[in-house]
Amino acid sequence: MFDTQSKPYKAWQKYGAAVEAAKPRGLVVVSAHWENEDGSEHVKVNTDTTNPLVYDFYNFPKQYYEQTFTSHGDPKMVVDIQEALKEAGVEVEPVKRGLDHGVWVPFKVAFGGKTDIPIVQVSLPGDGSPVSSAKLGKALSSLRDKGYGIMGTGQAVHNLRDLFSGRPAPYTAPFMSAITSALSSPKPLEATLTLFRHPMYRQAHPTPEHLLPLAVAVAATQPEDRLEELFAGTAEDGKLGWGMWFWKPQE
Repeated sequence: MFDTQSKPYKAWQKYGAAVEAAKPRGLVVVSAHWENEDGSEHVKVNTDTTNPLVYDFYNFPKQYYEQTFTSHGDPKMVVDIQEALKEAGVEVEPVKRGLDHGVWVPFKVAFGGKTDIPIVQVSLPGDGSPVSSAKLGKALSSLRDKGYGIMGTGQAVHNLRDLFSGRPAPYTAPFMSAITSALSSPKPLEATLTLFRHPMYRQAHPTPEHLLPLAVAVAATQPEDRLEELFAGTAEDGKLGWGMWFWKPQE
């Protein structure tokens, strides 16, 4: 968010421009930073249409807590989301929450601090399962026919323990390569789910939540969609992996 010259920053700007050009009816967002707390495959939907910001990080410099992002939800969109989930057999609970930093940080960069595109956040399932996350993505995919966009936001390689300890991270580049190969394969969802069994998966992701949104996003695609890579590479001395991809309907 503060490194305005970085490749990930510029990729988020490209994402924002592409979304604004597409003029979606709204954006349904699933973030690594909201999992249903009950441990089940059920999900929650934010019903607070004022979209307050959740500063869900601790002991950061003061300026992090002074950041703002202005957006709104939409009551009809909330209803459409809940109906789509229920029709697909996903149990859903409406809650008032807001947007966590997994949403508002990239969107602040993408949209320049505010947007008029309605945004509604949906939680990850609570069981930490890529299969449940894929089920969620498939359920949300029906909303595309109503003009909504679907977004998953996490991180391609996310091992903060190795980052902060200074330990080497020889797994970052190979795991990034595995993700890129999975997304470009003839069966991207099946290949994405195999990432959770990759030999380096537990090193790249000591916990699963930052990779699960990718399973949601891929499951929401259609075979005829066109994959565009905005940026896929490493940062922070090669210890974190950044991946931004966009799936567009064929024109």
